[in-house]
Amino acid sequence: MKTATTPQVAVSLQALTGAQFSGGVAEVSSTTIPLVQVLRAVAALLVLLGHIQSHAIVAAGADTPFGQQSRLPGGLGVDLFFAISGFIMVVSSVRLFEQPGAWRIFLLRRAVRLVPLYWLATLAFLPVVLWGSRGHSVDLLAALGTALAFIPYHALEPGGLVAYPLLSLGWTLNYEVLFYVLFSAAIVLPMSRAVPVVTFGLLLLVLAGAWVESTQTALYFWTRPIVLEFAFGAFIAWMWIRNFRLTMPLSMLILLAAVALVVVDPWGLRAATAGTSTPDLVRVMGWGLPAAAVLAAAVLLEPSGRSTPRSLSPLVTLGDWSYALYLTHTFALIVVVNAWKLLELQSVFGALALAVVQVAAAVIVAGLVYRWFELPVTTALRRRFC
Repeated sequence: MKTATTPQVAVSLQALTGAQFSGGVAEVSSTTIPLVQVLRAVAALLVLLGHIQSHAIVAAGADTPFGQQSRLPGGLGVDLFFAISGFIMVVSSVRLFEQPGAWRIFLLRRAVRLVPLYWLATLAFLPVVLWGSRGHSVDLLAALGTALAFIPYHALEPGGLVAYPLLSLGWTLNYEVLFYVLFSAAIVLPMSRAVPVVTFGLLLLVLAGAWVESTQTALYFWTRPIVLEFAFGAFIAWMWIRNFRLTMPLSMLILLAAVALVVVDPWGLRAATAGTSTPDLVRVMGWGLPAAAVLAAAVLLEPSGRSTPRSLSPLVTLGDWSYALYLTHTFALIVVVNAWKLLELQSVFGALALAVVQVAAAVIVAGLVYRWFELPVTTALRRRFC
């Protein structure tokens, strides 16, 4: 490992974060950090495949040979998203640190990026909640209001260990917003101090969580150890900006060690029905650290002077669609499964064929939503408010 003297990595962030910077540290320009986009695509696909497998297990029965097979660590995609988020927030804010009113600009940019699609997806999911086969047993007005305000609330499983909003995928965004608020408070400081301050704040939250009862829904939710994964990404960003780089052999060793830890799964995280896990310290150890290691191995790789391989272009594009894929894949899965049953295709094709169709449908829907809603709406709002 070493510190590079001249940044040559082909990188940029404008489309990803709406910001550019330059100066005496690593320089960013144009549209994407390719390997970060690839990892965002991987994260979204992990979540998608984890949910597809979960549905298949429920349909087949947990006691069947299929249900007893080792499950994909779908939830790992969330941990990777959190580490990436911590990384992007620091990298995209280099020109904001210490600036007057920076906190307002930062929060506006994040709201423009996060809110429109999530609100649309949440409102679109209301009919599923109202007329779904499971029905609902909560105050819908309170559930909708807290979801739109990014406040943890038990909308689907009252008393559960995780406070799932109406659109269950939104639980991760409630953590994102917490991180944004903490980060915006620290952005008045120099970057070298802001990252440690945010990390210290997250640690304090986790320590305080030891005395918070699960009945205090919002406080309990926000003080789970999983919030530390944002700090992992922020620290990696600090190293990246300071041009700290890994050699190829060391990068590959870190990557292989991370994959091995997930595969060996010493804490049994994949045993969860949905391939996910509660946001506790075991998850941080078993999935959060490997996710951060994968991110570090990718972005801190010693510059080679070569452009991103063309073979990765589809994943870079999917990385652009990853937020839409994350929020809309539930709709695609519902439609495909119901059409599959209506047409009685299960008697002709197996579970693998259904999974392939589900993945294809989810990706197509994500691409359409990104092209016709997320991109134009985000662009228009940025021009108007940012």
